[in-house]
Amino acid sequence: MRKFSRRFFALLHRRSLERQLEEDMAAHREMMPAERRRNFGSTLRLREEAADQWGWTWVDHFRQDLVYGARQLRRSPGFTLTAIVVLSLGIGVNLAEVHLFEAALHRLQVRDPDSLCQFYRVTRQGLGRTFSFPAIDFYRRHNTVLSAVITETNVAGVLHEGDSEGLQCSLVSANFFAELGIAPAYGRLLDEQDGQPGAAPVVVLSYKYWQNRFGGDPGMVLKTIRLNDRPVQVVGIAPPQFVGLVSQAVPFWMSISQYGYLNGESRSPSSILSDFGAVRTYMLGRLKPGVSLEAVEAQFRPLTAELRAMQPQYLERDEWVKVQPAETPVATGPGVYLAMAAIVVLVLLVLFSACANLGNMLLARGLARQREIEIRLAVGAGRWRLIRQLMTENLLLALLASVAALLVGRMAGRLFLKIADAPPNFRVVTDWRIVLACAALGLIATFSFGLAPAFQTVRRGPNASRARKILVTVQVAVSCVLLILSSYLTRAVQRTYDISVTFDYSGMALVDPAFYLHHYTASEAREAAGAIAARLRQVPGVDGAAVATIPPLRRSWTERVSAQQLYLNEVDPAYFAMMRLPLLEGRLFSPDEPDAVVIGESAARKLWPNQSPLGKACRIDGRTRTVSGVVKDSGANLVAYPDSVEAYLPINDRNAMYATILVHTRTPPGQLAGALHAAASLPGVVPLVLSYPELVHQGLDSTRRLVAVFGTLGAVATLLALAGIFGLLAFTVAQRTREIGVRLALGARGWNVLQIVLGQYAIPFGIGAAAGVLLAAAAVRVLFHVVFGYQPFDVVSIGGGLVMFAVVALAASIAPVRRALRIDPASALRYE
Repeated sequence: MRKFSRRFFALLHRRSLERQLEEDMAAHREMMPAERRRNFGSTLRLREEAADQWGWTWVDHFRQDLVYGARQLRRSPGFTLTAIVVLSLGIGVNLAEVHLFEAALHRLQVRDPDSLCQFYRVTRQGLGRTFSFPAIDFYRRHNTVLSAVITETNVAGVLHEGDSEGLQCSLVSANFFAELGIAPAYGRLLDEQDGQPGAAPVVVLSYKYWQNRFGGDPGMVLKTIRLNDRPVQVVGIAPPQFVGLVSQAVPFWMSISQYGYLNGESRSPSSILSDFGAVRTYMLGRLKPGVSLEAVEAQFRPLTAELRAMQPQYLERDEWVKVQPAETPVATGPGVYLAMAAIVVLVLLVLFSACANLGNMLLARGLARQREIEIRLAVGAGRWRLIRQLMTENLLLALLASVAALLVGRMAGRLFLKIADAPPNFRVVTDWRIVLACAALGLIATFSFGLAPAFQTVRRGPNASRARKILVTVQVAVSCVLLILSSYLTRAVQRTYDISVTFDYSGMALVDPAFYLHHYTASEAREAAGAIAARLRQVPGVDGAAVATIPPLRRSWTERVSAQQLYLNEVDPAYFAMMRLPLLEGRLFSPDEPDAVVIGESAARKLWPNQSPLGKACRIDGRTRTVSGVVKDSGANLVAYPDSVEAYLPINDRNAMYATILVHTRTPPGQLAGALHAAASLPGVVPLVLSYPELVHQGLDSTRRLVAVFGTLGAVATLLALAGIFGLLAFTVAQRTREIGVRLALGARGWNVLQIVLGQYAIPFGIGAAAGVLLAAAAVRVLFHVVFGYQPFDVVSIGGGLVMFAVVALAASIAPVRRALRIDPASALRYE
């Protein structure tokens, strides 16, 4: 401890100790005999040895390196500014991604979010996010580990007077807003009185819907609006940052006790409150102080067993309840995870490109400083001492770039949230985690790509050509990947608009009763779907209605038949006339032919080439079926799959609960939404009615957002490539000025000069472009699950991406090449 205190004191009082040492050494020399003074030794070396004994020499050396490094960076403002811009762009884009994940993980702007938890049913089918309301009420009454239970469920297709499309309404428990600590923007929010039996129906509007629908009029509070043609009083406006908990942003909230009133249930008012089979309500809870998630799961296991004994027909034998923090990201499909993974990889590629650019710049700077390095080596500086000096300069670059990257990352994060149309509770917040991530990215990038140039610089006669070519290859590959993907996604949107289909989806509407959510049996669902279709045919303006389990332009159920992938759908016989699919051979099946199948002409041609498919047997869905007819291809799968190999089966009991009704109208379907909704309503069932143009636009939204994201990444990669290629060629011209001058003096032509400047990078450019094409093709295969308008191999997109990169490379080459061609031989011979 005494030694540490002495060293720390010496560090703080270094100058005074040096003066005292100098005085002591001078006094000591005066006291020495004259013949011995010449053997006193080097005063500087003795002072350094004494300083080593006083304190931490490395701290003093590090300070010297920082001062010298800052001086060197100040002497080269062009290099310093370019390096900071390049590195801050690469780090900033990655930092924006961290911002997005942080926003998703901390999306809940509620009171004490750490004590909130959400519940899942674990069954043999997987993870279920919804429960029946009676089951939630049972858990609420019998648990001792939660201070409160919160519920939320959605009702689709709620019509507000004047709106042509159905809206989502969130039905919540009476303690919803109070337990979350949400304060109203205007008026009041729901309270316990609103959840009592017989309470007047009231609604809370979301801030966004209030602004868009009512122009932000505060006078809407206490006014009455009509939802599903029933009067409901507006009691308040939610704050702008609150959009809900587990579901997507909704326009309004009502008490769950008003379910029967909102849906006009006559046979069983508010059946969702008493039906164990109506599994459609989200459950959240607030932990009591000191209670862990494991303790909640442990108590819910015996409660689930007790509930299973009471209602064995609704709970599976091995069912149990899983508990997770409410801040856990909302579960999404595998396609979304793959898209997120692809974006993560591509964002890292942008950073990789920036690092490759920085590595090339450091190599070029090292060659320019070779004279300085040689002199320092000649006067006795050690190689490791010089490497440490160069890495200290890199550390300063990382620090400056990280500070700039904080601003770039914040701006890019806001841009990406705007592109993704994220709800207002997703906010970009710069906290200690973001600063730590920024510092880590800067250090990793600088040290991983700055160490090799430092070693190359301190070697006598360094040969950095191979390293430069490798870095050029990396940068070209990354730029090509991002540019090809941007071109591909842009064409995916265009392809969807230009798709050739037999049916006219601009005049179609989809009616989805969601029988599987209303505890319908298969036979009841089939009968109800047929009744709805019959009523819809009577609506003025409707010229056709049919039942299908999979609507067109949605991803089909697929099965391999004789090594050929078929896209299957279960339909009623009226489907073919409604979809305008003419019969080419044979006949259509009837509802009482469960083993019949009708196939499209492409399927017939691929399964039985040069043969008639009629009467042929094929095994589909575990049973042998006979082909009864062939119809024209519909093209209904082309937006999701590269071909249209279709087969149609009669609706069976297994999938009848997923039946939807397709309607073809003579007028725009949005104008008939109210009439279609009224004709399709059943007791206890409020169907969702959507026009097909709207469905197509919704499907395109995700691809449009991907286009914007990849386009932004492509723009960043293009800027990095532009700066990197320009700097690389400019350095090549500067390095070989004397050689070019000699060649010009000996009669070389412009073509020979171009070979000198560009020829050595032709192979790295070619290898990088080939690698970029292969990586882009792999990324396209990943995006198959999320892209609306997918095509597995698009030569135009690949060619377009490569052409864009060629244009960028050409633009970056113009100035260095012109400088090389204008070199004066006489001046070049004097060039140093």
